[in-house]
Amino acid sequence: MNTRDKTLETRANDDITASTDADDPGNALSRREMLVLGATGAAALASGAQAQETGADAPAVAAGSVAGMPFRAYVRYGTEGSVEDLTLRDIKPTQVLVRSRGSCGCYTVTTSVLGDFPQQTPTIPNHSGMGIVEAVGEQVRRVRVGDRVLVSGTPWCGQCHQCLTGTPEWCNYLAPGGVPNDPIADMADGTGVIEASVIGGLSEIVVAYEEYCVPIFSDLPDEQIAMLGDTGAVGVAATSVYDPVQIGQNVVIFGAGPIGLAAVQGARAQAAGRIIVVEPARYRRELAVEFGATTVLDPNEDTDTLVDRIRELCAPPTDRLDAGGQIAGRGLISMRGADLVVEASGYDRYPPAVETGPDTTGLLALRQAWEVTAPGGSLVTLAVQQGDIAFPGSAFCLSGKRIYGGQMAGMNVMRDTARFVTAMENGSVDIGAIITATPSLEDVRPAFQGVADRTELGVVITFPA
Repeated sequence: MNTRDKTLETRANDDITASTDADDPGNALSRREMLVLGATGAAALASGAQAQETGADAPAVAAGSVAGMPFRAYVRYGTEGSVEDLTLRDIKPTQVLVRSRGSCGCYTVTTSVLGDFPQQTPTIPNHSGMGIVEAVGEQVRRVRVGDRVLVSGTPWCGQCHQCLTGTPEWCNYLAPGGVPNDPIADMADGTGVIEASVIGGLSEIVVAYEEYCVPIFSDLPDEQIAMLGDTGAVGVAATSVYDPVQIGQNVVIFGAGPIGLAAVQGARAQAAGRIIVVEPARYRRELAVEFGATTVLDPNEDTDTLVDRIRELCAPPTDRLDAGGQIAGRGLISMRGADLVVEASGYDRYPPAVETGPDTTGLLALRQAWEVTAPGGSLVTLAVQQGDIAFPGSAFCLSGKRIYGGQMAGMNVMRDTARFVTAMENGSVDIGAIITATPSLEDVRPAFQGVADRTELGVVITFPA
């Protein structure tokens, strides 16, 4: 290092410990001086400024400084799953170390937690979480040490093709190979442990790439924020992202689990007209009414006439065309139906302990959801079905129904999470009312059994502060 470089390094160190006088440009480093300092010096300055701004005792921690940290996580390995003591590896320059406070349990994860299929690589299940940032890699800019952060089920980089062309729910960081899913920790015997979907969540620590992290500036309870990483946010987004509900429009929702009930609240918040919910379990139908549904239907009653009943419920008050009315139509294309349909029922991965619908594969509900979507209306599919499905070709092509595949219901998580937080703060949406269990890490298996049985709604694994 030459004399000038040593002088600049001294100035950088001085600037970290001393306040900068904004009125004295002589105290600030020039862009050229910052370039001479390089990335390490610049990062040091940024960390120092951050510590001054936030009052933190320490700046952001660079990659490599957290290796060896002990923590516990639920790990699936072979055919077994259990809480294990792990040792953290180094984090990468673009990764964030989050001390967990909550992780939302999704129905699609039940087989990962409860199943007996062989897991070749030790894996921490789940695909969302929330907590407090304890360390960041040297290239991270979105979040800071001490931030409250949501680790979302869908990333947002803002730079890839999908993010730039209006489909951020399919940000390329989500794609297999978008980011490497390398081990983040070791078991006692040195075997590496990875996170499911490069997130995990059923762990005291989540190591997430920056693109999955959303800073949270709110005092809402941890478990409610955790619900925005998955099911709660998905339901609200279904009514407000792809094709937002307009005042007075008719909405039909198949399934009144945590996603469907969040969709009911989203439709109500958007001032929908009729909100019709199709759900076999009585207790869920009753909750749908409490949350704002105007009509609830049991798909086991009059299964063959369900579609016609819903179409008639969505009919306008007159059939006089010159007065804004509508005829029923004939044949394959009915003119009547809902403006927005949300399919959130899915198939039964496990036999439920409550009333179930007429088709455990979920395909009948999906077909009915498409049929009750009005010509020109929108169908948002959020569930996972089992098997293939056929539609009548002409009606499928000509009816003008817009079908949206529901990866996080189209969320731009950096934009929409903040909107949903505001709706929760002002009482328009009550995600907390959907949460029925907040178990600890030791109770992961019985908690997910409740999800599989459909006796629970929103389940959030919680961690002590």
